[in-house]
Amino acid sequence: MPKRSYFQDIAGVLGSNVFTLLTNFGLVILLSRLLGTDGYGLYTALIVVPTLVVSFFQMGIRPTTVFLIGSGREDENNLVSAMLTILIFTSVLGVIFSAAAYALIGTKGYTPALLAMALTTIPMRLTTIYAGGVFLGKEEIPKANMMNWLTGLFTLLLAVAMVYFLKLGLFGAVASLLMGNTVVALLAISMLLRRFKTRLSVKNPLILKMLGTGVVYALSFLTIQFNYRIDVVLLKVLSVPREVGIYSLGVSVAEMLWQIPLAIGVVVMSRSANATDKNLLNQSTARLLRISLIAGIIISAAIVLFSPLLVPLIFGTEYLPSVRVMQTIMPGIIMIIAFRVLSGQLAGAGRPDAALKAFAPALLVNVVLNYLWIPGYGANGAVMATNVSYTLASVIYLFVFSRISGMPVKEIFRFGKEDWNFVKRFIDRKKKPESRIEH
Repeated sequence: MPKRSYFQDIAGVLGSNVFTLLTNFGLVILLSRLLGTDGYGLYTALIVVPTLVVSFFQMGIRPTTVFLIGSGREDENNLVSAMLTILIFTSVLGVIFSAAAYALIGTKGYTPALLAMALTTIPMRLTTIYAGGVFLGKEEIPKANMMNWLTGLFTLLLAVAMVYFLKLGLFGAVASLLMGNTVVALLAISMLLRRFKTRLSVKNPLILKMLGTGVVYALSFLTIQFNYRIDVVLLKVLSVPREVGIYSLGVSVAEMLWQIPLAIGVVVMSRSANATDKNLLNQSTARLLRISLIAGIIISAAIVLFSPLLVPLIFGTEYLPSVRVMQTIMPGIIMIIAFRVLSGQLAGAGRPDAALKAFAPALLVNVVLNYLWIPGYGANGAVMATNVSYTLASVIYLFVFSRISGMPVKEIFRFGKEDWNFVKRFIDRKKKPESRIEH
């Protein structure tokens, strides 16, 4: 049983996510100001390829590791050894695949050094992601949190030095991203090697087992990430860098809403991998979803109201068109909150196929609508396509979750007095620790 309570874990992940959010927000302000709309658009379009490739070449190893460690069925030393062996192969394949993707979509505006640095971020990010799965499987959530906030902090500090002080522009922005990820990746590896007895070998029988389990996780996660980021790729192809910069800034700010459900989803995934009472887990997850939706609606209203004042003040008047992006995308962002919370339970229970069923048709709709609307409406066309895609995916996932969990949709959204007591206990941290799964 975990020594920390449900509330402590959620608060810890949320605190880590908020800190990471602030560092990322600082990075967005810094780069958007110093690079301008065109430069920021080039930066975003450059890093979106490694982001999408990492999504697939994770190969579902992180959630698979969480599931296998939580189940206690395998020797942990062999499991970590298999994971590190897989890391080497996925890193190499990820770099090769990304290089091919750059050749396909074009490299106009990028030097070989920029492309090389972007490619090198892939093994670094994969290392951090894989290591986080070990800590989540052990329910050592604070260590997994550290991987996130350290990366954001180092990247921001390096960007301040290289972009602001040294005036290295786009080169400095990409270099800071690479260096920040590299430092944390090396730290993660050292933590694993000190704790586990590892041996790299392609003959480890757990490799095929992890890949077999992870392939569905990988496909589902890739499909989800394509839904989140394919619009940036299509904007670069069908529009101009300025539109990419405007859209990327607006979406980056709007996606801040996801920090609360993301924190909850991480904890739910870790706990569900170790849970025995599924009924109590269902009730707790549904309660967390309802609370997240209320918080999301309140925060989204604030963004809609204050973005016209704050965007030109913080980012400059050239980003005023991003205000409309932030305001228009809010319905889709709120809809994804449901998926963010519910997916943690099914992923931890070894059911990644649920996300694939929801996001595969949504991705098809997203691509078609982007091709139809971007040429005429630019960034705003991408926003409209995103809203439709996010809504479709979330509604499908809600019904899939209901079927798998056995919990009716009406019950998932049934607010009760206990919801508010749950919030009160979350705020009142001085009371005695709660049970493993909150009633």
